[in-house]
Amino acid sequence: GGSLGAKTINESVQAGLQKLENANIQLIWQTGKGYFDKVKSFANIHKGLIIKDFIYEMNLAYACADVVISRAGALSISELCLAEKPTILVPSPNVAEDHQTKNALALTSQNAALLVKDIEAKNTLIDNALALLQDEAQQQKLKQNIKTFAQLNADETIVKEILKLVK
Repeated sequence: GGSLGAKTINESVQAGLQKLENANIQLIWQTGKGYFDKVKSFANIHKGLIIKDFIYEMNLAYACADVVISRAGALSISELCLAEKPTILVPSPNVAEDHQTKNALALTSQNAALLVKDIEAKNTLIDNALALLQDEAQQQKLKQNIKTFAQLNADETIVKEILKLVK
């Protein structure tokens, strides 16, 4: 949900905590700073639950993850492509020109991620995540396809383009 958090994702996870615990799923939950105080107490109630307001070393969180649930901002998608993680995207409906849905559709149309609409997330997100966690073939397909979107050395490409414009 990013540094500020995503209300829908937080509410969806909260609603599905018992299902996750019953399935013996460990969860790293980045709530965002605005939601952390409200949900941090769940870490004492549910086993296998790590709750953080913000994850500073996201590469380590990605390395631990079998499946990632994320908003569909450009930077998040870029990271997920490089991390090659099976991903469920929940695009925010509250962004200019609905660009997160467009970002998500670019991946889902190529079977590189799954999409759960924000309005449906509270009822379906955790069930979709549990189904994906049980489907290794689907996970492998998503990993294979998402890595084709990865832009290695994007920073160097951007700098080269800027230098061309400056000259």
